[in-house]
Amino acid sequence: MLPANAQVPADRVDTIRNELFNPDSGKVLVAAHRGDWRNACENSLEAIENAIRMGVDIVEVDLARTKDGHLILLHDNTLDRTTTGKGKPEDYTLVEIKKLRLRNGCHIKTIYKVPTLEEALLTAKGRVMLNLDKAFDYFDQVYELLEKTGTTNLVIMKSNAPAEDVKRDYGKYLDKVIFMPKVNLDDKDAIQKLNDYLRVLKPVAIEFKFAHDTNPLPYEVKKIMAGKCHIWYNTLWDTHAGGHDDDCSLANRDKGYGYLIDNLGATILQTDRPAYLIDYLKHKSKVMDCKRDWTYLQSENEYQAPSVPHFMVEECFLKGKKSPQTNEDGIIVTPYFAAVIDGATAKSTFTYEGKKTGRLAMELALEAIRDFPKDIDAAEAIGRITEKIHDFYVEHNLLDELKAEPGKRFTANGVIYSYARNEVWQVGDCQCIIGNLYSSNEKEIDAIMANARAVVNEVALLDGATMKDLESHDPGREFIYPFLQKQAVLQNCPVKGQRFAFPVFDGFPVQMEQVNIFQVGDAEEVVLSSDGYPHLYSTLHESECYLADILEKDPLCIRLYKSTKGIKKGNCSFDDRAYLRIKIKK
Repeated sequence: MLPANAQVPADRVDTIRNELFNPDSGKVLVAAHRGDWRNACENSLEAIENAIRMGVDIVEVDLARTKDGHLILLHDNTLDRTTTGKGKPEDYTLVEIKKLRLRNGCHIKTIYKVPTLEEALLTAKGRVMLNLDKAFDYFDQVYELLEKTGTTNLVIMKSNAPAEDVKRDYGKYLDKVIFMPKVNLDDKDAIQKLNDYLRVLKPVAIEFKFAHDTNPLPYEVKKIMAGKCHIWYNTLWDTHAGGHDDDCSLANRDKGYGYLIDNLGATILQTDRPAYLIDYLKHKSKVMDCKRDWTYLQSENEYQAPSVPHFMVEECFLKGKKSPQTNEDGIIVTPYFAAVIDGATAKSTFTYEGKKTGRLAMELALEAIRDFPKDIDAAEAIGRITEKIHDFYVEHNLLDELKAEPGKRFTANGVIYSYARNEVWQVGDCQCIIGNLYSSNEKEIDAIMANARAVVNEVALLDGATMKDLESHDPGREFIYPFLQKQAVLQNCPVKGQRFAFPVFDGFPVQMEQVNIFQVGDAEEVVLSSDGYPHLYSTLHESECYLADILEKDPLCIRLYKSTKGIKKGNCSFDDRAYLRIKIKK
């Protein structure tokens, strides 16, 4: 899940469409039924926003039309269940509809209003795709709104209308808007309908339904659809997918979601439990099955966690990419705090007692955390770390120089759990998992630099360099390094609205609006990590498996995982790494 203030990448919809238009893609796309309706009112803008932050790919919403012809989001034929109104929506004008309030899943009146389709399109624009249900009869009007809002690329229209009828009535739209047919595999003519859709419309996906496992057609569908288009199943209730629904998955995810994916070839699942499905898909990654000698996790661990009263350290691992002495990652566990601090790679030649600036920043941050009062809040805590580094500058006559040259500052990122506050504070691109929430907080500017480095190295390979050559001399890193020094002006940048600004611990004031503060709530476990893991998982084994897979297939980190640096000759990884999983004692 993305944090509440995270910026969804501008190309998110394009990324999803690329998967949809690739029939051989094995990635499973997640569709949230009526948005995140378990935590917000169904068919509300808030339910769409929640789903986006969760990381879903598609949000399903339902359409109705008002008396004066406006399209709104509403599932039922009447307003009674989901709003404070009574009767049919077509008996109300939009102005009258807007005076109503939405009811939540417990039928409690809320402060939220019934949204229009136009409002939903603008909320989703560039961030997530929308599957419009009960919309086929309004196709022409929907398309006018898509043109008006510039959102033709994000909508999926669906119907079980015959293929020839769809082509005749709406063919002019089918090269602009995705149309997805629906086939009930319990119908006698199901396979004929399927073949007609494939022949006439060549869809990117088809939604299927079957009530019982005794139906043999889902297996036949898997063979027919291979290499042609995606298979979509709904897990909303048992008769949609032969009993392999959300409830089945709560008891055994492999028998529910896993059955549809592995046995029936599903690559799109629409669910009422999107967070639960997303978590399952993370665990399902094939890299989790890697077989390795795991003894190094004990023998090479550079940190031993103490026993503390309020939470239990379930797993921890700290390892420098080269040696313990040069490791710039650090872990600390105190009675009331647990933290991972990631010192940034030095951009200057300054050393103190043989330590580079990233190592110094990490150690100073850990010293500050060790002295935190138990009930300190995020702003004061971050201020104390800042003050600790600032005082070092003053003590060693570095302050004036580092004011003028931010690229030389002692810099670190960090993620801190506070037991007393029951919060996680994320400064920079350290990672965390809190229940179903996952935040990597990757800096946009780093992604740009990583892409630039990858291009330069790919050109070098085309010019005759080998992978081994690039491990010894990385022309891509050499190309971006001057800018890496200059981009330090963006850290803790106080200019409002600066899109590339990011927070760090560097001895200068941190802009608190750039800091993520997550409420832990009822979550029982918290995972904290540096960015030495390309993707953070809820166990050390899974995180190490994913890292091992990347290092084996892409040691330069220019293809599968693009980074601003790869493995240098003599190093064991592209970066230092720190992992800490704690279980909170309630």
